[in-house]
Amino acid sequence: MARNLAGISSSEWSDAVPFSSPYDINSVEYLDKDGPVIRVVCVLEKLMNIDIIVNPTDKSLNLSSGGAISKTILRLADSKIQNELKKNYPNGITPGEIAVTKGYGLTFGYVYHCSLENINKRVSHHEIREVVTKCLQTAVEMFKPNKPKIAFPVIGTGGMKFHPRILKRIYCTIWEFIINNPDTVELAVVIIHPGRQELIKSAKDIDTKKEIERLQYPVNVPWAEENTIRRVPLPQHDCEYASVLRHFMNTINRTVHIIKIERIQNKRLYVAFERYKSSLPRHQQIPKNLWHGTAHTSIDGITRYGFDWRLTERAAFGQGCYFAEEAHYSDQDLYSKPNRNGEKCMFLAYVLVGNCIKGNTSFNEGNICSNVQTTVNNLQNPTIFVTYDDDQVYPAFLVVYK
Repeated sequence: MARNLAGISSSEWSDAVPFSSPYDINSVEYLDKDGPVIRVVCVLEKLMNIDIIVNPTDKSLNLSSGGAISKTILRLADSKIQNELKKNYPNGITPGEIAVTKGYGLTFGYVYHCSLENINKRVSHHEIREVVTKCLQTAVEMFKPNKPKIAFPVIGTGGMKFHPRILKRIYCTIWEFIINNPDTVELAVVIIHPGRQELIKSAKDIDTKKEIERLQYPVNVPWAEENTIRRVPLPQHDCEYASVLRHFMNTINRTVHIIKIERIQNKRLYVAFERYKSSLPRHQQIPKNLWHGTAHTSIDGITRYGFDWRLTERAAFGQGCYFAEEAHYSDQDLYSKPNRNGEKCMFLAYVLVGNCIKGNTSFNEGNICSNVQTTVNNLQNPTIFVTYDDDQVYPAFLVVYK
């Protein structure tokens, strides 16, 4: 079997790490001069003086079935690490859970094994952010009163085929944790394989100073219970209920019975939305209120993680998240799927449309221009809006009707 320069069999990398150029196994390039968060281009074996490596893997914890990082760890640590996983986690882990093992033959003291598989039957940027944050929290608690040094690969860019910009999400999530929890982490590393030129470019394109300023933008959450994720039923006399109802009934174009209207309270999504808004020119900071029909089975996932373009079934104006100016469009059974009782549901979302262009089937997260936020069905009179960034949309209200 052919071996590449890193000493990993080519078949181990083929399904997860599409190398874009030859690379030197001995090269180590630091993209940051100092911490607490740095980006390093090197193979796993060359990363030294780190306490913890994060390993995104299969939920069964069978490392031979995981991606490139799992297989590299298994090769370097031999069977000892797999035996510890079998002993302590005989049934594997649930998505979002972390399994902790020793590093054995690795240059790391510990390995944090985590799985994103089948969280809500999909994986979005927000799930990855959540797991990164949980790994940092676990490391801080585990190493108290000392401060840990932890390394993250670019989660999601192997078999899950996320666009390279997920690297920026991971990098900023680490920075956000450190800003909110100062003096708790000695060093956090984002490790980038030297054969992934598109990831290296993405890393080099990050303006750290600008991102830290954005992450420090103060956001006031407009509800009392800030840290819980809730759907709050609104009483009919509430002014928000009346506003949403009026907007809905004015554009649904048929007689319906309103079962309930709920306000979505999700601090993480709301803060990300507000910070995205702060990065736009002032004249683009007023969100549009747009509709998004969905199935009842997707309500919990959207409430927790936001909208996900990977669930889009039709992409006439681009492979993104679809929102409509008028409720009757989202009311179609194709989008707002009725349950067994004939009840349907629709989200009213705050959408920062920014710069718009006419959409077509070829647009996606990877090829849309950086100065374009949204594609539309008609530039002169748009009624359908397609977004490509998780943070430019907030699921504000849910309408359940029949």
